[in-house]
Amino acid sequence: MTSTSAVLSQRDRRRNLAALIAAMTAASLIYGMTTPLLSLALENMGVESSLIGLSATAQSLIGLPMAPLVAAMMRAYGPARPILIALGLSVAAYVGFPSYPDFWAWLPLRLALGVAGAMLWITGEAWVNQVAEERTRGRVLALYSMALASGGAVGPLVLTQTGSHGWLPFLVAAAITAASALPVLWVRREAPALAGTPSTGVLGYVLLAPVPILACGLFAATDGIILAFLPLYGLRLGLDESTGLTYLVLLSVGGIIGQLPAGWLADHMDRHKLMVGAVLVLLAGTVAMPAAMTAPVFGYALFLAYGAVRGGLYTVAMAILGARFRGPDLASASAAFGVLWGLGMMAGPAMGGFALELAPRTGVPVAVGLLLLAFLPLPVIAVLRGQRA
Repeated sequence: MTSTSAVLSQRDRRRNLAALIAAMTAASLIYGMTTPLLSLALENMGVESSLIGLSATAQSLIGLPMAPLVAAMMRAYGPARPILIALGLSVAAYVGFPSYPDFWAWLPLRLALGVAGAMLWITGEAWVNQVAEERTRGRVLALYSMALASGGAVGPLVLTQTGSHGWLPFLVAAAITAASALPVLWVRREAPALAGTPSTGVLGYVLLAPVPILACGLFAATDGIILAFLPLYGLRLGLDESTGLTYLVLLSVGGIIGQLPAGWLADHMDRHKLMVGAVLVLLAGTVAMPAAMTAPVFGYALFLAYGAVRGGLYTVAMAILGARFRGPDLASASAAFGVLWGLGMMAGPAMGGFALELAPRTGVPVAVGLLLLAFLPLPVIAVLRGQRA
């Protein structure tokens, strides 16, 4: 039996948040561990790189059509059950991989992981936004995002200890995933209800709340470009591979440490104005990127700050979404968030690859800058409308 967020006591809110953050941090850790693990394991099996890429793409794509179903599950059963189902599905997949070491046997297992991932991330964001109070929403979401980012950063370190051969890494992944279900079981009866009829279909929320939902797509697209092509772009500028990878690490570290300042600001100023400021800072950083990357000290500072502002942008978008919608609408709007994330992760690398080929020395920052410029009018219009109101 779930509870409505309106009647949750402060104790229940804290219990919900603690349990959810613990479970999702563990899930993020496993995602950070198993994403490279599966690629390495397939490489060890002699699978061609193109097929390895196809396997990863299939896992990502399956989440898009799942979004409306996840929203319906949340409305029907509350947020705890979808997360528990997703964790159970993940455990079964991790045990299945070493049991059937064959590419074609792994393809449906990766699709199962894609389904589980969609259920986890969409439900987790709806749950934390429903439980958070408006006066501290930004800081709560910042803590949630920081925990997930930290878990994702630790995942590859766990893989360095288990290796990519044999049963051990998969059993460790299955064990941690199973353990992450325990905090959800602890609070499942007091999880908030999301029941009711939503105002529109999942994609209709893009029109109802274009700024936060398209900001999610922007974040995913720029993330996809930078993660996929920043090291290659560094090579085009004459840098060695390790320098480009160092910039990626600093970007991730900045994304972690920038969360709490962004959350505090989101609770103390107009969030649309904050988003405008973040996009302008990112545009300035994007323009400076080619020069900064060839001056290491400047580059280190730039990517640390760039990561902090980018991470904060996503947290602010989540805060706007949570303030705008509650209950069944929040479930469906969070699903739309997930759809735009998936579309951004597909479109970004394609755009980045084309830009890098067309302009080797400027392609990556130009692609990122164009996306930022295309998005900027939306929060500006929202600010102007707010001032008129």
